Amino acid sequence: MLATMGVAGAAVLAPVAAAAPAAATASLYSGCIDYVESHGYVVGPKVYAACSHKALRVVGWAPNPSCVTSLVAIRVRPEVATEACTRAHG
Repeated sequence: MLATMGVAGAAVLAPVAAAAPAAATASLYSGCIDYVESHGYVVGPKVYAACSHKALRVVGWAPNPSCVTSLVAIRVRPEVATEACTRAHG
């Protein structure tokens, strides 16, 4: 009986544990994601993937070229992509 409860408990907790890292990553780069969305673009897996390329810390924040290239590849205007990727930091 306890073994059955343990399996059932693991089945309930596994999706929660798997979702936590994705949610944490999305919140780190939400400035990028929100900026893209605020300009009328649909946010999906490709935007999340692009925004996961963290902005570079120089004197201030600089957009990660991988982020900009990925967003432009899905037809986000270059000026929107550059600003969005500048905001991709936690």
